[in-house]
Amino acid sequence: MSEKTELYRQSALKAVQFQLNSQQPDGSFAWEGYPRNAYHKQTCSWALAGSIEPAHRLLTWIKANTLSPDGELQDYDGDVHKHCWLFQGAHRLGRFDVSWPVMSFLLSCQTPLGGFSRLPSEAAISSSATAHVGLAALHFGRQDVAEAAAACVIRMLKSQPDDNRFYFQMTAEGKLVTRETDPQAPCLDAAVAKQDYSEIGLPLQLMCRLHQTTANRQYLEFARIFFELTVRRFPDAFSSIGGDACALGAALYHLLAGDRRAKQAACRFADFLVASQHPQGGWRDPTEPDIPLSYVDHAAESSVCLFELAALLPSAEIFWLMRKPAL
Repeated sequence: MSEKTELYRQSALKAVQFQLNSQQPDGSFAWEGYPRNAYHKQTCSWALAGSIEPAHRLLTWIKANTLSPDGELQDYDGDVHKHCWLFQGAHRLGRFDVSWPVMSFLLSCQTPLGGFSRLPSEAAISSSATAHVGLAALHFGRQDVAEAAAACVIRMLKSQPDDNRFYFQMTAEGKLVTRETDPQAPCLDAAVAKQDYSEIGLPLQLMCRLHQTTANRQYLEFARIFFELTVRRFPDAFSSIGGDACALGAALYHLLAGDRRAKQAACRFADFLVASQHPQGGWRDPTEPDIPLSYVDHAAESSVCLFELAALLPSAEIFWLMRKPAL
């Protein structure tokens, strides 16, 4: 395992260096001809790599140029995923002058049911946005927000009408959006490859983190259900770009439950990332435009995943070795 985890770390470090090459002299992370919204994952990625000074320079630029008084980041159009990413990087670095306002904005977006829409323009609550804010709230010490988010995601899970699909949007009244009532209802379909697996990966992570926080086995059981759903219906989540959330969720589930299949799934994804990394250090989903922004975005997210997996997988091995009864 040590040789593999070192490969994961080296791949992640290469991805961080690739990102750092695009940082501007004023600390910003934007360049001519591309939207000014590609910097939400960088501070988290750079913090894990130990690139602290560039991360602080970027956060200082963000505070001066895009952070509104209410905590919303002007370049993100209210996108809660991007706010969650930036919050976690800033909070990890102790930049409370950025993370506290951003969390204030995120908390203002919670619906009465406890869930979150990805964008203010979207009426439907989404499983990934809800779980992502729940995870961020745990970092902030708001267990109440995280548990309300988890209850919302669990409600979605229990309402699923089709074993081969996972519908991931719900109305503000708590009704799952399915193709029975909306032919365009978004879902993960077992017959389709390369989908947005964060819709199940982030809920899997939230259940694991809440079990860590509360020791409530209900959350571990729901983590098991989300993991089983992934490996049985959407196995390519562990062998395609964009499966980071599922891989990290699997590693957490392995740590908590000792399920060897979860370890194998997480390792399969990490091995896939190492093998598919482009020479310059980034990654690209073949379904996305072949532009620098795609490589940079995946370099940030996948480096975070690789750093986390390189830490979690050996920790899980030690934990379960210690749990074995003495002979």
